[in-house]
Amino acid sequence: MITTQSHHLATAPLAYLVAQTMGMPPWASAYQSALDWSQFAFKRGEIKMVQAAPPMWVVGLGHHITPSTIRYAMGELARAVTHLPHIQVVLPECNQDLVQAAVLGWVMGGYRVPHHKTDDAHTNKVPVLQLVADHPELSHWIAEAQVMAQATCQARQLAHMPANTCTPTYISEAIASVCGGLPIECEVIDWDRAMQLKMGAFCGVAQGSDEPACLVIMRYRPHSGTPIALVGKGVTFDSGGISIKPAKGMSDMKADMSGAAAVIATMVATATLGLPHPVTGIVALTENMVSGRAQRPGDVVTAYNGKTIEIINTDAEGRLVLADALAYVIATDSPRMVVDMATLTGACSVALGEMACGILGNDAALIQSLIAAGDRVDERVWQLPLWDEYMDYLKSDIADMANASELGKAGTCTGAKFLQQFVGTTPWAHIDIASMMKTTQSAGHRVKGMSGVGVQLLIEWLRSQPLH
Repeated sequence: MITTQSHHLATAPLAYLVAQTMGMPPWASAYQSALDWSQFAFKRGEIKMVQAAPPMWVVGLGHHITPSTIRYAMGELARAVTHLPHIQVVLPECNQDLVQAAVLGWVMGGYRVPHHKTDDAHTNKVPVLQLVADHPELSHWIAEAQVMAQATCQARQLAHMPANTCTPTYISEAIASVCGGLPIECEVIDWDRAMQLKMGAFCGVAQGSDEPACLVIMRYRPHSGTPIALVGKGVTFDSGGISIKPAKGMSDMKADMSGAAAVIATMVATATLGLPHPVTGIVALTENMVSGRAQRPGDVVTAYNGKTIEIINTDAEGRLVLADALAYVIATDSPRMVVDMATLTGACSVALGEMACGILGNDAALIQSLIAAGDRVDERVWQLPLWDEYMDYLKSDIADMANASELGKAGTCTGAKFLQQFVGTTPWAHIDIASMMKTTQSAGHRVKGMSGVGVQLLIEWLRSQPLH
């Protein structure tokens, strides 16, 4: 819960956010006996508790006051004061960017990973945040930021769910539930319909699982203009199929639907915020399992757009489910641009670590706009090449292309090059979020566990798009 007040109360716990460029703020003299200002380094996220009555916290912003430093500091503070029922926070300045960054940091940094322990007495809750600020638009700014922050938390929640609960059917029903009260029209393409549509790439992956697969399309239409399309990979558990993964780390493959989770959460936030752009979101939901029905290396499937694909590696399944989703949404909705989001390749983690997601595509302006949006919300994306020569790695003697290369080279680039064969001339960008799917250590607004990455990037990007 977040409330506001124009002046702080002398009887309640209080926190100040301070940057090095501010010097000693005027209020510091009141705490001179309890606070040795020379010992405070102003480091980003540094927190010092002042023993006073009531207690006071000083939170560092680093050298400068920016939305990024505010977001980070508020995330750190949210985890540091879980023992309190409420806390007042004084921002160094009051404007939309800083207020919304504070709310985003507080909600996202205070997120608690869901668990299934029978004893949850140890779980601390985030205290009520009382923002000390005064502006006629303050409540509106906070409400918007809460929607955006909750969207990331919703994506995290889905990605943390165990795969025996979070099945394609579960997600499909969850979409129907959350979109029920919003101006979003939902369409479900079940297995039978996908077969009729000749989505051989998607169905080839899905055929090995006992869980029914489906594609869910969400259409938000504030007006009749040409939509933007968002496409998410929704593999709810990825065993690798016949090309089975190693046991170590396989439990994390419950989150191989993080791209779909980001698209779903973005669609809900887009409609809730009432953004002016028509948007279509499509998520391809399936498991990739081992069974007597599972597709084999050496199989050939025919995608929705008629291209034939030789299956070299059944663990390169994400590009197969995305191929049919991309081709289908382009054929049916004629979007003016398409962005897909997927935990596509481990190679992206090798290249970028947890510092950024990879981005590739066929339209420079689209890519640059996504990079800029990511920079603004601390979800960085780094462009990788998409040279035509990468198709040499995907040559097949018996089909139009192979789904993977056995050479083990340029995995992220070849994965994107494969996807490019299904978008035609439509402006398209592919964001590989595998590198940032999971946060290994809490820092700022990032919390250890599945990250919900991509949601803030997509919302910010949609908000910044010019009207057509």
